[in-house]
Amino acid sequence: MIFILCQDYPNKNHKYAMSYVHSRNIVYKARDLDITVVSMSAKESYSYEEIKVITKSDFHKLIRAGHLSSSDIVVSHAPNVRSHIPCINKVYSKVKQIIVVFHGHEVLYTSKYYPKPYDFKKTSKFKKAIYNIYDFFKIKILKKLLLKINKVKKLKIIFVSEWMKTQAAFCLNIDVDQFDTYVINNNANMNFLINNYSRESNTLADFITVRPLDESKYSIDLVVEFAKCNPELKFHIYGKGMYFKYNEKPENIEVFNEFISPKDFPLLLNKYKCAIMPTRLDAQGVMVCEIATYGMPVVTSNIEVCQEMLGEFKNVYLVDLNFFHQKVDLNFIEKNIDIKNEQNAKFDIENTVEKEVEILKMT
Repeated sequence: MIFILCQDYPNKNHKYAMSYVHSRNIVYKARDLDITVVSMSAKESYSYEEIKVITKSDFHKLIRAGHLSSSDIVVSHAPNVRSHIPCINKVYSKVKQIIVVFHGHEVLYTSKYYPKPYDFKKTSKFKKAIYNIYDFFKIKILKKLLLKINKVKKLKIIFVSEWMKTQAAFCLNIDVDQFDTYVINNNANMNFLINNYSRESNTLADFITVRPLDESKYSIDLVVEFAKCNPELKFHIYGKGMYFKYNEKPENIEVFNEFISPKDFPLLLNKYKCAIMPTRLDAQGVMVCEIATYGMPVVTSNIEVCQEMLGEFKNVYLVDLNFFHQKVDLNFIEKNIDIKNEQNAKFDIENTVEKEVEILKMT
């Protein structure tokens, strides 16, 4: 049995929670791996698209009853020190292998990496101090756990990017090469892999942006600034948040307070000329990788991780900060419409999840 720990998981009322974990699990199941998801947020056990999901308390019951054995594997996605770590501490000596997948914030000092929050999201100095203390102990506890499990030769670590591996090593202050490590990108949703971008003749707007609105790392303020500099262009923003309650919305921006289902997303993209997806921080940026894989022209930020993920995509424009503060000629995207280039397989199942399947089967 493979137990997959995650902080949250999709359900019928909340289909987007850690969906990148669910997309993996669909492949695991198709490859005849016996999996059970442990959702730390679930109030009751359930099944979602034929994936069994149990609560943290049910998992602890299995541990107390002695149902975990030396043939079992535990996979922890973005290990949370308050929920994942206690579980792992209880089972690592009993099971065959612990596999930790690092996605980002769980192994980074947030005060050092994350951009300054928007003014309406600012917290008090006291709360900042609490966050910094939590970060310190988060990293310390995580480091201690990794070294302890590695000592008994039961640990594998997966990073979603080379950038993530480098930054994790820095924050943990350890040589990660002492561990059995792998760099495996998150996969693109199958809907982006089996279909190609095909712009409709009557587009809804020039640009589409899909972002949580209130986190400054997703840079919705840069989209707004770009829209102000280009009033003749039209922008549609999909995402939830309070940003425009506190900030002016230009007339050429229309906001749709919703998220889009992965199965509907590709067809929606066809109604726009270009995606604009700036970011100040990412360990990979799954959505922009999906849009690029689909073949749609996309503008994103020229930061290290975007260079790693998307630098070879001909339909991706890596731009510096000054791009969002100037007027542009929309013709810059015309030459790269409908491109499915040699990099379109980078985030497919074979180059991502299948590598994880190999690890799980050889463990």
